[in-house]
Amino acid sequence: MIDNHSNKRNINLVIGLGKSGFWAAKYLRSINKRVIVWESKNGIEFLERKTALEELNIIVSLNKEFVFEEIQPFVKEIESVVVSPSIPYDHKTIIELKKKGIKVIGEINVAWEILKDTNWIGITGTNGKTTVTHLLSHMLCDTGLYAPFAGNIGTPLCKYAHSKKHEKIDWVVAELSSYQIEISPEVKPNIGIWTTFTEDHLERHKTLENYFNIKKSLLEKSDFRIYNYDDKNLRNHYTSLSRGVWITTSFDKSNLIHCDYWIDDQAYIVERGKKLFKLEHFSLKGMHNLQNLLLVIAAARKVGLSGKKIKDSLSNYKQLPHRMETIYKNNDLEIINDSKATNFDSSIAGISSIEGQIIIIAGGRLKGNEYSEWIKVLKKKVKCVFLFGESSKVLKMALINEGFKENIFEFSELKELLNFVFHYLQNNRVGTLLFSPSCSSFDQFKNYEERGDYFKKLISEKLKVNKSILCSSIIS
Repeated sequence: MIDNHSNKRNINLVIGLGKSGFWAAKYLRSINKRVIVWESKNGIEFLERKTALEELNIIVSLNKEFVFEEIQPFVKEIESVVVSPSIPYDHKTIIELKKKGIKVIGEINVAWEILKDTNWIGITGTNGKTTVTHLLSHMLCDTGLYAPFAGNIGTPLCKYAHSKKHEKIDWVVAELSSYQIEISPEVKPNIGIWTTFTEDHLERHKTLENYFNIKKSLLEKSDFRIYNYDDKNLRNHYTSLSRGVWITTSFDKSNLIHCDYWIDDQAYIVERGKKLFKLEHFSLKGMHNLQNLLLVIAAARKVGLSGKKIKDSLSNYKQLPHRMETIYKNNDLEIINDSKATNFDSSIAGISSIEGQIIIIAGGRLKGNEYSEWIKVLKKKVKCVFLFGESSKVLKMALINEGFKENIFEFSELKELLNFVFHYLQNNRVGTLLFSPSCSSFDQFKNYEERGDYFKKLISEKLKVNKSILCSSIIS
């Protein structure tokens, strides 16, 4: 029960009972904080977490909206409000809380208090940050360091803070979204990496400039900075960004004079003009993944890894799912799941990495209307487009208006679409079926992982029925 007459600020209100909210609440309780949790939804997953937290004397309310009127009766008792990254920083309740002088923070801030004396690598960017985070964590761990990946992917940082494991961490390798950076100004990594920058999340950040400045703030607070010179938006800010190390995959000498790491025409990784090692075992497709690799190598070298250790670690790296993930292949056809392509730039990178005839499946919830470059790439490389979901009609009209001459098929749902795709494959020879939604998943799915898993499930079912057409086994 909340004491409405107390003047002591000792309540920590956690908004959201996802993984990060659950572990933030659990950690705060472990350091003897008074904790209340509100979650706007219901369901088995939340009920299980509610039960677990209530055993720790944490008050949990489900179906509880984050509105100031509900907080008003005990506002004077609040020490902090820990909000989910999905809640906009200009949410009217957050504005009211800040007016009252109440600290509004994220799960990252909570963990930072105990992990701030640990070495941090903070990775941000519109695209590529998850691959960079995962690959860098793998590389460091493969050489004997304890360097878990966390933040926007992997394990919530508060889970490490809650356990004794945090005392053994050599490096925190944290993927940080713009949402997390915005609410965590005190986070100051030892190494900051900026992968790419393109238009995204403007429904949240309103302007491109605001979105850029949020990303930029993480690098400005980092002791050592690594940038991608291949990204035109970062390259255009070369002189105005804080000094750092730059990478490029270009052979253009005018680019090399600005960069510290590149790949030469004989596939050698070059560090400031000196060959580190020859790239021989790297499983990820596409030029964008070579950029990711160079960003990782630059960070690994700063940590202190030798060229040999870096090279050796690449031979046993396994990519994350839903990122140009081959799920089926025979002599005639490859089926690729790129559900993580949640915007047009990410989709372009995937399409550009494929040789030969492509048919593409795209659709979901649009994040913006900057699809002209995407359509230009489709016109050059794609034989047929299958559209589904909320954006299908808009994308179909855009393709027609911008002169896409090949077939366009429109469906409301993915299952119905794939029924037709397999019929299409009986009568048309193509090299690659690419699932590259180019949109967010939130019209029909909880996230891109659920969307990608559903796609893989449907493909698996279709292959069982259509063995005579596509006689090979799925790649697990």
